[in-house]
Amino acid sequence: MKVETTRFGSLDVQEDQVITLVEGLLGFSECTRFMLFSDEIGEPFQWMQSLDMAPLAFVVVDPALILPNYRFSLHKEKIKGLDAERVEDLQVYVIVTMAANILDITVNLQGPVVVNQTNLVGMQIVLNDPAFSTRHPLFTDHPDDEEQLQEQIKQENKVASMRVAAAG
Repeated sequence: MKVETTRFGSLDVQEDQVITLVEGLLGFSECTRFMLFSDEIGEPFQWMQSLDMAPLAFVVVDPALILPNYRFSLHKEKIKGLDAERVEDLQVYVIVTMAANILDITVNLQGPVVVNQTNLVGMQIVLNDPAFSTRHPLFTDHPDDEEQLQEQIKQENKVASMRVAAAG
């Protein structure tokens, strides 16, 4: 199927790419169909594009890449609608909040999106845990000054360029 988006234009979406969020996202309960894909933002980030509302798209990332010991408990009843047979079938994503200053980019650890990778059914979970913030800094280990930051960005871009060259 073809889906028109505001940010990416026309997208070809296969039925086996459609993620159904049973209750939508907070503030967007009417939007239940999404797709994940990567573009120039690059790995490990992905776009979660709504198929129901053209302008609605979020950057998401696996929280384990930011906070390796990110764990939360849920009652089986809460995720019963995901119809997951094994925990390993579930993939967790957190929404990234972009900012003009790279050091101000945050992720929402209180509202992860959990997707059953086998049937592509998911839901946003609201965690009532003060240990998690809706604005957890994406970059917690950052240089002390602007010069160090620019050098770190150059190095990361160089590595990313080498990966692209090797892959291309």
